[in-house]
Amino acid sequence: MATKNIPKKGISVKTALIAIIAVTFIAFLPTFNNGYVLWDDPEYIFHNPLMTAPLKVIFSSSGYYLSNYHPLTILALTIEHKFFGVDMLGYHAISLLLHLANSVLVFFFIYYLLGKKNVMIPFITAMLFGIHPMHVESVAWASELKDVLYTFFFLASLICYVLYMQNGKHLKYLGYAMALYVVSLFAKGQAVTLPLNFLLIDFLFKRKISVKMITEKIPFFILSFVFGVIALKAQGSAIVYNYSDIFHTFFWGFYALCLYIEKFIMPFNLSGLYPYPSTPEKSIPIIVHIAPFIIAILALACYRLFRRDKFVIFGLLFFIANIFTVLKFIPVADAIIAERYSYIPYIGLFFAVAYGFNKLLNNPLNASRKKIIQYAGMVVLVALSSLTWARTMVWKDSYSFWGDAIEKDSGYWRAYYCIGEEYYNKGDYPSAVKYFTGAIQNDKYCPPIVFLWRGTVYLEKMHNIDAAIADFKKVLGFGNKRDESQLEGRLDLGLAYYRKGMYKEALDIYTELINMAPGETVAYFQRGLVYQYGGSSSQPQSALADYNKAIEMNPGYVDAYLNRGSLFVDRMGKYDLGIADFNRVLELDQGNADALMDRGIAYYKEGNYQQALDSYNQLTAKATNNGKVYFLEALVYAAEKDYNKALQCAGQAQNAGASLDKGLISDWESKSNSNRREN
Repeated sequence: MATKNIPKKGISVKTALIAIIAVTFIAFLPTFNNGYVLWDDPEYIFHNPLMTAPLKVIFSSSGYYLSNYHPLTILALTIEHKFFGVDMLGYHAISLLLHLANSVLVFFFIYYLLGKKNVMIPFITAMLFGIHPMHVESVAWASELKDVLYTFFFLASLICYVLYMQNGKHLKYLGYAMALYVVSLFAKGQAVTLPLNFLLIDFLFKRKISVKMITEKIPFFILSFVFGVIALKAQGSAIVYNYSDIFHTFFWGFYALCLYIEKFIMPFNLSGLYPYPSTPEKSIPIIVHIAPFIIAILALACYRLFRRDKFVIFGLLFFIANIFTVLKFIPVADAIIAERYSYIPYIGLFFAVAYGFNKLLNNPLNASRKKIIQYAGMVVLVALSSLTWARTMVWKDSYSFWGDAIEKDSGYWRAYYCIGEEYYNKGDYPSAVKYFTGAIQNDKYCPPIVFLWRGTVYLEKMHNIDAAIADFKKVLGFGNKRDESQLEGRLDLGLAYYRKGMYKEALDIYTELINMAPGETVAYFQRGLVYQYGGSSSQPQSALADYNKAIEMNPGYVDAYLNRGSLFVDRMGKYDLGIADFNRVLELDQGNADALMDRGIAYYKEGNYQQALDSYNQLTAKATNNGKVYFLEALVYAAEKDYNKALQCAGQAQNAGASLDKGLISDWESKSNSNRREN
């Protein structure tokens, strides 16, 4: 039996579980005070379009979201949102409960793996799993529900396979393992490594290779392959680091493995983001190139020391089997490692440590030092718990989380960018500009999106058009002219030129954009604005052609209908066509204030005064402080020579803050007095 050399002494199962749950819960207590972090949380929890989608869409093979396929996680978030709304306490509570459940499952996985002969080893393994600081990201980050959720079913499936091995290989346990595996895959694609762990369990139980051993796992490997392909397809839109050729990814993969091992042993200076290291010349540091040799030396040392100890070998191979898919041999995203990826893989290392500690503790040669070893172990657990407590507090909000990332690496743009975006969302635009500028100044390889955001703040919120133009020009200076930020930069630069009165420049940039991307609907609309309102550059027919094109490409384009309607009414005298456009807007957006007002003006110019009043009355019924609408009503009454009502509406307009022509009011008063004398 594989467990014959495992010492049986230890604490009771009940005591072990109570301790695991209590210590882990206390270590993560700060999470209940945490809010959201501007790093996927708004997209997953507040603005997730799949939350309202039918299940057949969520679970379809094209149901990707944020470069992931995890329909069960989306469904779970939808249910959470129904109960908790925007209150983050509920989301954090569910994640912590799942983490506690996973810690219990880790205990039972190891407990059953050892034939229920030892409690200390599964206790230490589960305790380390529960409180290791590298696991904070998976628990304290609300968006990472997928991690704790898939792990729950992953571990349950592993336990079923162990029971299958220990109970005469009854197929019902294999069936349970398969069902749980499918659920785990629907929660997160990282579950594809599960069948490899079955092979490791076979190895630990000294199972001989046979046809049955192979065939029973074929369905699991087929599922692994299918969901692996789906995961890669979903990740296809993720950012890929520049050094993505085969030669460099070889080194990046081993360097990432070194980092995971380092953070396991020394979980200090943890960060929400670990950017690819580089020298000031953007070359790869020497440490990356020697990483494969470091791993080779470690592998050789482990082989020499533990080749006859299957438990340690099992733990090390468990780590490698489950971490391999997230190493940067396939370069996805802009981080070399992520703490959340260690959630399951570290179980193997925790097991190896627990096994070694238990062996050390029960070695007769250490009888006199047993208390010292126990106290040393307790000190390590207290230290890890303290680090986890402190790390959990870092996830309090976007400012603390990204501020901590800046402290750990001040030379990378993303942390500054995210804090800037958070300030922008809160309406603190000077602070937003400060952090966008920090990203640009501290990282000379800062991407165009930061210039784009800073330019947008300058243009829309601070009305510094010159600064906005400068930033949008910098966006255009980046390489790929068909990149999304390049297209957006041209749209915004054209708008900035338009607002500054540089109509020729605006037309040139929009025309260039349309030639580059003929399907860019907004470009036609914004060029139409320039043709319509561009002073001496005004070309009504060209404006009409652009609005027609925008509407043809997007039949629901409300702004295009509004502007085309205004063009018909103000520049072409085609009131019926303008009214038709405004009615179309009201079909698309019931109660649209601009459409009601513009339709009223069109009716007024057409001489249909009652219809004009009907449109204006719909506006005043909803908002009684709109001075412009009251003034427009006054114009209608004056046109009908009802100067008393015209003056009444004018008074309402002035009370609402509108500034009216005194000469016009005097004229209406004179005509009103004249009417009274005649009557």
